[in-house]
Amino acid sequence: MAMKQVAVRLDSAEHEALKLRSSIERRSINDIVTDAIREYSQTHPISRADMLAMVRSIAKEDASLLKALADA
Repeated sequence: MAMKQVAVRLDSAEHEALKLRSSIERRSINDIVTDAIREYSQTHPISRADMLAMVRSIAKEDASLLKALADA
């Protein structure tokens, strides 16, 4: 699986708490953040209705571009 880098901005208290957890668990900060994002994504899935609404919104916003592509 290809890995991507993402910048995460934390205030100093959040950063210190994350460093402490990393030390206690003897895991990298990256592993802890990755697990947290994975857990959040699993417990907050994107519904089909929300996905369709997003696609419709993009199609509406980019209607002229989509028409130009269809005519090409």
